[in-house]
Amino acid sequence: MKQQVSLSEHYARLNELIERYLSGKYWLWKLTLCCAVISWCLAVPPYTVMNTSDAWAFIQIQSQDILHPTHLEVYIRRENMVMRWVLPLMYILTGHSVLLIVIIQGLLGCGFLYLFLGQIFRQTNDRILTAFFGLALSNMFVFSWFFVDTAGYGDGYAYFFLMLALLTRNPFLLFVLLQIAFFTDERALVGAGYIILWWTTDHLVNQKEGGTLAALFRSAFQSRTWVVIAAWGVYFVFRSYIMRTYFPNHDYSTMGTPVLFADGHRWGLGNSLWTSFEGAWLLLGAAGYVLYQTGRRWLLLALLAGFVLLIITGIFVHDIDRDLAYGFSFLLSASLILSRLIPAPEYRKLVFIMAVVCMISPMCYTMGYNRVLWVEPLPMKALMVLDRSAGWGWFD
Repeated sequence: MKQQVSLSEHYARLNELIERYLSGKYWLWKLTLCCAVISWCLAVPPYTVMNTSDAWAFIQIQSQDILHPTHLEVYIRRENMVMRWVLPLMYILTGHSVLLIVIIQGLLGCGFLYLFLGQIFRQTNDRILTAFFGLALSNMFVFSWFFVDTAGYGDGYAYFFLMLALLTRNPFLLFVLLQIAFFTDERALVGAGYIILWWTTDHLVNQKEGGTLAALFRSAFQSRTWVVIAAWGVYFVFRSYIMRTYFPNHDYSTMGTPVLFADGHRWGLGNSLWTSFEGAWLLLGAAGYVLYQTGRRWLLLALLAGFVLLIITGIFVHDIDRDLAYGFSFLLSASLILSRLIPAPEYRKLVFIMAVVCMISPMCYTMGYNRVLWVEPLPMKALMVLDRSAGWGWFD
């Protein structure tokens, strides 16, 4: 008769192993780099795309004259890039080096992960749980995209500057960080609203409020919120002036219709609703349930409204994974709620399961309407290289 295997014993040993590994002063940097390496191995970036992407070609054109870019008609995506100025500026600052821009983006990804996990540890004071969260987050789209985006979309820059904006208390710095994010991609405009929701959640949960509508409004309209509102206003005024003056006949033909509901496109939508968060759906669902059970209905309603807006904007602007990743602050909100309102051992086990799901789930994402792409792990990439060198013809 076979001896029974105790999963709880193996789980306890794993906890002990992680605790020993993360001892020392620079444990968070060690965790960040370890998670980044694992993420890269499980989703190896398509570096050859740097040579063929039309976005890089148009960024080069923008860098020559940002207000009078030519050849807008060559590819439909170019019409969406006329007010995205950060990558053209980076192209100038790096001496016209696409490779250096991609490397910097990857380094910013490590900074993003470090800052995010720092917040998780601040909430929980638990290195093991923080490690599980790092393994989960580093294998979700929002982090992987820092490495995988070699096509010149630049969302990683926006994610990073929004993360800095979320953490800073300096009004001027907050304003500047938001403008950088806005001029990287317009999706960051909505992402700034989710940052307000995070500040609201942080205040309500830590102050043990949230039962009344008045408490919700007091928490939402902090001084930093008015800086965000001012940043929105300045951006839209400046954008309106630029568009009227330099792009009077410009049109965004790919936005404004929910084409992802069409018969041929819904499979891309369904794929992305899962792959954008993967195992973190457990976290989000548990946080919502806990808010409901503890009577924090107004906070739950506010977070649900924000999350529905996140999904709707993704459906209307397409490239839905990129859009949903701008809601990364919902993960911080969910973590804070669970760290305060459920027992610590239960929360650690939940994050462990989330990490397992995120690591075993293939890194797939939807581009455009229904083109689902798989970012192959290192063993598959190695097999593809071997196939090409041996001439077997297994892969195209």
